[in-house]
Amino acid sequence: MFGRKKDNLEKYYNKKSQLNSRLQKDVIRNGTAYLSCKVGGLDDILSKFSTKGLEALDGEFKDELLSFADCIPQEYPLVLEILGPKFTEDEKEMIREAVVSDADYLLGKTEADNRHHRKVFWWMVAGTVGSGVLLGVIKHFVDEVPLEFFYVLFWLFADALVRYLFVEHGDYKNDKIRAGRIASMKVEFVEGK
Repeated sequence: MFGRKKDNLEKYYNKKSQLNSRLQKDVIRNGTAYLSCKVGGLDDILSKFSTKGLEALDGEFKDELLSFADCIPQEYPLVLEILGPKFTEDEKEMIREAVVSDADYLLGKTEADNRHHRKVFWWMVAGTVGSGVLLGVIKHFVDEVPLEFFYVLFWLFADALVRYLFVEHGDYKNDKIRAGRIASMKVEFVEGK
């Protein structure tokens, strides 16, 4: 019995995704990814907390949209395909504007986060260089015990710098691409589905 459970765990661990073929079959058409969302009306798309002229996407709708977009490789442009009732031209424009507006806010927040992280990076560079120079100068004048404090300070800055360069920088770049991709998304309407 125990061997069978272990075999099942190994089988689950070794299971491979068929995501690329699934996306090619269901989502990708002519080099573009179509994110199809079925709605019953405006209330499924727009937040009930929106005010006229400042409509925002419903949180659940937006979460579903972003979650779906994250499954699609970055090189594909996105089209939000809204399947549902016949919307008036004003309603279509309201939906498009809500998508553009929410995407702009996401992009703006991502850009602000990236600016903050760049500032932190430059402070880490300055801290690493400064504490390294300080360590080199004062090691001739200070005992062993206080010198350890400057070693800790140097490695604190150096660790944050290395982590940014080799781990976080790629994540921040991917976040920016994701936000820019969402902000570039087109919206199309398909009636009666």
